[in-house]
Amino acid sequence: MKVRKLVGSLLATTLFFSALISTYYYQKYQSLLANNVENTAKEALHQLAYSEREYNNVQDQISSISDLLGHSQSLYDYLRHPNPKNLAILEEVWSSVAVNQKWYTQIRFLNLAGRENVRINYDFKTRTAAPARKLQDKSEREYFLYAQNLKDDQIGSWGIELEKENGDLIHPYRPSVRIMMPVAMNGVREGYLVLNIDVQYLSSRLNYSPVRDFNIELINQPGFYVASLHSDKLYGDIIPDRERFNFGLMHPDIWQNMGSEKMGFGYDGKHLIAFNTIEFVPGEPLHLIIDLSQEQLLERAERDIDDLAQEALFVLSLMLVFALPITTLALHYRRHSIESKLARAALDGMTAVMISDTSHRIMMVNQEFENMMGYSSNRLRGWNAHNLIFLPEDIENILSIWSKLGVEHVWEGEVRCRTKLNHVFTAIMRIQAIMAKSGKVSYYITSLVDISERKLLEEKLRNLSEKDGLTSLWNRRKFEEQLTQHANMFERYPDTPTTCLALFDIDHFKRINDELGHDEGDKVILSVAETLQEGVRNTDFVARVGGEEFAVIMPHTSTQEAEVVLNRLRVAVEQNSEQSVTVSVGYSDLTADRTRTYKCADIALYESKSAGRNRVSICHSFDDIA
Repeated sequence: MKVRKLVGSLLATTLFFSALISTYYYQKYQSLLANNVENTAKEALHQLAYSEREYNNVQDQISSISDLLGHSQSLYDYLRHPNPKNLAILEEVWSSVAVNQKWYTQIRFLNLAGRENVRINYDFKTRTAAPARKLQDKSEREYFLYAQNLKDDQIGSWGIELEKENGDLIHPYRPSVRIMMPVAMNGVREGYLVLNIDVQYLSSRLNYSPVRDFNIELINQPGFYVASLHSDKLYGDIIPDRERFNFGLMHPDIWQNMGSEKMGFGYDGKHLIAFNTIEFVPGEPLHLIIDLSQEQLLERAERDIDDLAQEALFVLSLMLVFALPITTLALHYRRHSIESKLARAALDGMTAVMISDTSHRIMMVNQEFENMMGYSSNRLRGWNAHNLIFLPEDIENILSIWSKLGVEHVWEGEVRCRTKLNHVFTAIMRIQAIMAKSGKVSYYITSLVDISERKLLEEKLRNLSEKDGLTSLWNRRKFEEQLTQHANMFERYPDTPTTCLALFDIDHFKRINDELGHDEGDKVILSVAETLQEGVRNTDFVARVGGEEFAVIMPHTSTQEAEVVLNRLRVAVEQNSEQSVTVSVGYSDLTADRTRTYKCADIALYESKSAGRNRVSICHSFDDIA
């Protein structure tokens, strides 16, 4: 009966704690998945905002180049004297533009009748441009009719279409956007400049993301794909076999939101889709989307899930190793002598046990305690437990523990202990007061479990979860935590000195990756990270918050002081880099609204980019950013 009762108690204890631990960690798992979706959505939206800025920059470049080509001296010379010499010069100029820019598949001049007089074809595979010798009549094409309605020097654009040759679609399919501008001399219209822009190449250049699974796709106004890594679902509005690949049919709820919101995200339990809407061609909105499946989301959270599983396994193991032996001891201590209890603990072999009297003098210890502390049982008997195993600076906490023990008769928690050789380690201690029949304490049983390795592992895991793997700077998760802390501090103490938030972005980083490779790109990121870390104060906070983007929080710094420091850092980056790297900087003064502060700094960063890069811009917290 006694054995059956003991086994039943142990089984009940095991089931109870296992169920408790399982429920707790299941809730943490669900919370982890929800946080992963939210954090991934924020990263995706930030990437889409960056892509939108790049599209706007390219749009400005294309307008500038169109204006330059339409008013070039070589074109005017050819129109005045269309001889072979002037034609060759014009073709050479246009070929140079096509080879350097890479996104123009054709540059053409149409006369007033709609016939091609000059055409340059660019081949992306061979990276060469050559004049076309067989010119065509485009007078019946819709874009030519549209060009005739443009005013002189007005630059117009025609929506995305698949290119045709002599009326037939070109294979493989090549979507393009046409930019057109009437050309006039001395007030007389001579014809039209037409530039075909390769949509696929432009999308591949501008939609690059440092995040491996962020593949940006383009969707046109009717909901069909015009740019994607999955070529078999493109141009469903032109190719009948692909009509089923319509975003509105595949994700109707998110598509409805895209019609009413410029930017946002949706999650239906199977897909997380972030979107942003641009107008690369006026009047024809394009949707940039990042579509992540449930499998991809789980893959992104794999490390956190593994960490959580290991933590749950550790806690469960600790419960089995620690709670169950203590339950066994509690059942037996009522019936057996001190020697019997100590022998039972010694047989366990995993827990160090010490028995002390009401004055905390050591009466007995087991072998595991001797091994842990480095003392023999004979030498320990009669020693004061306080002076033996605890650190002098922790004595007040230990006295507080004994005070609580006098009321509750049991205490459990973490303490710091020292061995005979003064080695300090962290242990989980459980102290149980054994009561006599009179109701007074007879003695105390103290058990110790060394958890130093666990504490070291927790510290390593904390660093892994808060540090960026490439630069060893703080990561975005830690940055969000620090930004929230500073915002809360400002809300609680609004009269404290100013804190500034700065965002750094490496200029033309995509070009570095494309031309020099990702290894050189990583070296540039490391160089910038080291320059920023070395150039700030110990009280400043530096983090890598994106692929080529960094953030610096500067407490007790006015906006005037911040401008001096940020310009010094900007110059230091340019001087320390082997690849002539520059950074653009935007900053703002921090308020209780951390989201607005970040938005202000991001707006200032965009101003630096738009103004030519390699400069520092500010957006004050009181500025109107609507």
